[in-house]
Amino acid sequence: MTRKRKPKLMKQIFAGMGGDGAHCGLTDRYSSQEAALVAALAAHEPFDTGWYSSKKEIATARIYSEDGVEIKVEVSVSDDFDTSGYGYVTVTDWTVSAVDEGILEAWQEADEDQEGNACYAGFSVLHGRQCVDYYLVSSGEHLAPPGDSYRWWGWQFACESEDDEIETGIADPAIPLPIVAAFENWAQSNAWGEPDAILTIGEWSIKPWSKR
Repeated sequence: MTRKRKPKLMKQIFAGMGGDGAHCGLTDRYSSQEAALVAALAAHEPFDTGWYSSKKEIATARIYSEDGVEIKVEVSVSDDFDTSGYGYVTVTDWTVSAVDEGILEAWQEADEDQEGNACYAGFSVLHGRQCVDYYLVSSGEHLAPPGDSYRWWGWQFACESEDDEIETGIADPAIPLPIVAAFENWAQSNAWGEPDAILTIGEWSIKPWSKR
């Protein structure tokens, strides 16, 4: 009678490193994390980075192998509205370049998933090249935008009334009223579609955040 071998435990290769794991993305890892990943790939044994974050992106990634054969890559994203997105791919080539390609692929999946989960559509309003205001359209799921970055739907310019109360949904006074109305109608009509153009009226324009 042969005994079954117990599967090897996944080595936690980023354990104790703390903080963020990468600079501006998820593949530009700090030197200590990069060295640990290179060593794990060379060993070709089960390992787990655990979830590590990017310093300048609202995104996290996890790279791990349960069997020393297949590498699994997960990416999770969020935004100022706490809209989550998730992507997952598998990699069989035990090289850093293959893993990084997997991260980018999983990140794209996460972004697409996030778009489908969004409860808002955002637009930037520009005067020439200068952004002067934003306009948010709600899907109707929330009375106010979720997250901590925005307080109301519609125009984001805020002004205080004489009794110091914040009036919401007011466009920047510099925007001519006819343009305010035109931009509102355009944004409401294009919120949940795939606008292929930016609306421009004179020196003013409005464009969806997807075209940043």
